[in-house]
Amino acid sequence: MEDTARIAVMDRTLWLSVRILVGLLFFQHGAEKLWGFAGGRIDHNFYTLHGIAGPLEAVGGALIAAGILTTPVAFVLCGEMAVAYFMTWAPRGFFPIANGGEESVLFCFLFFWMMAAGAPSHAGRGTIAAKLAAWEPQARSILRGVLGFLFTLHGLRLAFGILPPMGGRRLAAPMAIDQLGAAAGYSVLLSGILLTLGLWSRIAAAGLSAMAVAAYLIFALPRGPWPILNGGTEALLYASLGLYLSLIGPGAWCLDRSQTNVQPSDLLPASQPSNESEPLPR
Repeated sequence: MEDTARIAVMDRTLWLSVRILVGLLFFQHGAEKLWGFAGGRIDHNFYTLHGIAGPLEAVGGALIAAGILTTPVAFVLCGEMAVAYFMTWAPRGFFPIANGGEESVLFCFLFFWMMAAGAPSHAGRGTIAAKLAAWEPQARSILRGVLGFLFTLHGLRLAFGILPPMGGRRLAAPMAIDQLGAAAGYSVLLSGILLTLGLWSRIAAAGLSAMAVAAYLIFALPRGPWPILNGGTEALLYASLGLYLSLIGPGAWCLDRSQTNVQPSDLLPASQPSNESEPLPR
């Protein structure tokens, strides 16, 4: 039971850290559109997609960071990011790291996972929240696959010089991950492939997290404190999610056989039946 309690505390701590980081990073975009934060372009034309995104991102980011109505807010923001990607970035090319839409893809699938991960643990059986919470390991697997795929694309760019950027945010610096150099490209590529497949996932996620932290500290942070301008938003997202996956596990769908995932039944007392899906205590 001591191990069970330790795992539960670690999961809650990591979830809290990831949720706050994601909320604050997302809030930057709303603050940019509403108040010109970090030199951004103010847009109060709320009848346009770009204009209405300002309040959605500012309020939604703040609510995510505070842990208020996480599941419904994540649902709305996931949809917003999907619409933004297909309307703005997808027409410029297929690959997100080339068409400038990588950040939208990351946020979209992050919020998709948060719909399940943020469902209240006290929800009664049979409710929508309980059903969403029961699907958290599957949602985590989908997020892991997306992270791995995107990181694989960065590895191909670094190692072989393909997939050059064709679009991006105005005034934003080059992504910190893309400045790791060709020598690091093969490590990035290998970590991305393993994470996509769900093979040796914890090791691959730890490596992804370490490389993302290095990229942020070496290349992004010296440019300034705001990730929205220094090219470090993606690196921070990769670093935090890689750490989460390395410690909590890759989710339900993976090729790993010897590695354990934190499952809802792991946190039940021995006397309580474990065939009922219960959400992780948050």
